[in-house]
Amino acid sequence: MRPFAPQDRVLVSPRYLAGAGIDRLADAIGPLVHLFGWPSEHDRASGRISVHSPDGSLFVNFNSRHTHGPWWSLAHHEPYWEARFTRQTPIEAIAAVTQALPQLPGDDRHIDRIPLTTTPLAQIAELNHWHRQDDTFTSPDGHCHLQHTPAEDTPWRFRHHVYDGFDTHWDASFTQDTPPRAARRPVLHPPRDDHPGRAHLP
Repeated sequence: MRPFAPQDRVLVSPRYLAGAGIDRLADAIGPLVHLFGWPSEHDRASGRISVHSPDGSLFVNFNSRHTHGPWWSLAHHEPYWEARFTRQTPIEAIAAVTQALPQLPGDDRHIDRIPLTTTPLAQIAELNHWHRQDDTFTSPDGHCHLQHTPAEDTPWRFRHHVYDGFDTHWDASFTQDTPPRAARRPVLHPPRDDHPGRAHLP
């Protein structure tokens, strides 16, 4: 494998090990704005960025001023559901969700590039070699956990931490009524990329 230059862009697999990276916005928000035409607002004073669907039902917000709280939040109205991602959540995991959002209200223009699966959670986990014990799914290396408790207010919770790894903790949560095909995307789907020049790790 050739050495990578500092400016090279790569996709890390498994996705949950990628870290937040230096480009926190383009991959998660760019497709919504440039491919789907979602309106966006940027408050330069606070750094806050918000994007919303044309019909006003879906909102994506980024706010790096939340030192200990979530940096990203996604919200849907009627029915109301919300997803939150903390600072170190890999941008690949966030983008896996945000890029699929237009399909939820029925915008299928780029479905060939951003496929959503209806495969059951247990089958996806098995295909990716995650281990299940009761309501918890654990990645093969033991660093990432998905707790799926359908009866609770927040039925989807991803948590990641590498023992003795500096700044490796992140979590993502999805409230009731989040479509399962969106909630399970952060780590249980392999990276997909349409840029042939981008390398993959490992």
